[in-house]
Amino acid sequence: MHVCGNDFMVINATSDALELSADNIQRWSDRRKGIGFDQLLVVESPLTHEHDFRMLIFNGDGRSARQCGNGCAAVAALVKDLGLITNDVVVLDTLGGTVVCKLADVGGTQATVELPPPVLNPVDVPFLTDATGHQHRIEIQTPINRCIEATVLSMGNPHAVVRVDDVETTDLDGLGRALQQHKQFPDSVNVEILYCKDRNRGKLRIFERGVGETQSCGSGACASMVAGRLWNCFDSRVEIEMPGGFVHVEWEGPAQPVRLSCNPSHTYDGFLMHM
Repeated sequence: MHVCGNDFMVINATSDALELSADNIQRWSDRRKGIGFDQLLVVESPLTHEHDFRMLIFNGDGRSARQCGNGCAAVAALVKDLGLITNDVVVLDTLGGTVVCKLADVGGTQATVELPPPVLNPVDVPFLTDATGHQHRIEIQTPINRCIEATVLSMGNPHAVVRVDDVETTDLDGLGRALQQHKQFPDSVNVEILYCKDRNRGKLRIFERGVGETQSCGSGACASMVAGRLWNCFDSRVEIEMPGGFVHVEWEGPAQPVRLSCNPSHTYDGFLMHM
């Protein structure tokens, strides 16, 4: 499945227990020798009555991730298509918190994913600093010493959003690698470069943990919406353009959930013959 080119391998493990290894995930994620994907998503039976399903997320390097906005949309659409649920509202239990997904058929499946409110306290991102607030100056080498300003927050996973004038000419690879390896991000970080076109439109590129640059990222689009609102550049609803396509994000402000609207797509089915 994919959302705007952010592609997933999704395993239905609601009936059978599944043991995964980082080595298997790395092999499957290889786009030349394996299946190829940004994230592996595993759907399991819920642990509590408050949720419809439990969702596990793994980046292509085999490491566990706490949140994936586009992935939640894909899983919600899949469990409905498979007949595992009849409701149009799917409540998912992720390591990054409870996510509520609402499905609609408007010439194709549309999902609205409600993510928990963003975490702005640096220590909880986690981001190591003595400063408070959300905007931080960070010294990096790419390849020369320089200082950049980034809005640091968590959407269940850590993000650093950097405002730029041109997303096409910015060295995202160098910036992304420098920030992900930075000592102030002990759990690494997802890096976004954002150009605010106007109050209702933004243009975005994303460098994900354990993946590299991706065509799109739901939690990254949400993090960028939050950053743009904190910069007083965006209104409460924006269209975010990414290399793989467009999504819409709504956020009323601090302590409020962030809503992502997107169109998950089912690409093909397959069977794993050997683990």
